[in-house]
Amino acid sequence: MFAKSRFIYVMFVVLILIGIMIPFVAIFRKFNNTLRYWTSSLILFFSGIKPEIIGKPDENANMFIVNHKSMMDIMVLEMASGKKHDLSWVAKVELFQIKYFGLALSLTNMISLNREDRKGIIKLLKDVKDRVENKRTIAIFPEGTRYPKDGFLPFKSGAEIIANKLKLKVQPVVLVNTESFKDMKVIFLDSFDATKDNEWLQESRTKMLDIYLKQK
Repeated sequence: MFAKSRFIYVMFVVLILIGIMIPFVAIFRKFNNTLRYWTSSLILFFSGIKPEIIGKPDENANMFIVNHKSMMDIMVLEMASGKKHDLSWVAKVELFQIKYFGLALSLTNMISLNREDRKGIIKLLKDVKDRVENKRTIAIFPEGTRYPKDGFLPFKSGAEIIANKLKLKVQPVVLVNTESFKDMKVIFLDSFDATKDNEWLQESRTKMLDIYLKQK
């Protein structure tokens, strides 16, 4: 009962604060990153959540690859990565069609991905290139969807294809307990330059999963 009540309260906080953020983002577009940072920080504060941050975000990273456990993942990484990283999240196109949440995604210039479109990877490549050229950091969930149970889903190849093609600097990030709203951890691993010469995506998954299971 307590867990359910807390979930409802946290969702209420999320809706209220994102609702407050939307008109400010619409008016002050160039402060998009700062507004998202403070909105995420306030959501965590009023939800009584104080994630432990282990390691540091690489200021030169172009892409964060992140495991996906809950909708809180976004707010947690927005806060933990700081204002020096203007994140551009890759999200499935269906989320952009949600009247309330979709508006926030569109106004903050996030990247939509249509998995049903054969040309989706071409659009993704173009959009990522645009955001990186505009000094934004790509944040992507290689699993493609949330997996609230222990463990990870297989990582899809899209992140690897894009990072290799654009020669991005990638930093894996492990999120722990974001689905439970307590004892959350954000773990920044060592960054590296993407290359076709090794299977870095699967190697990263193995390392991330090992760290995740040890931190649970």
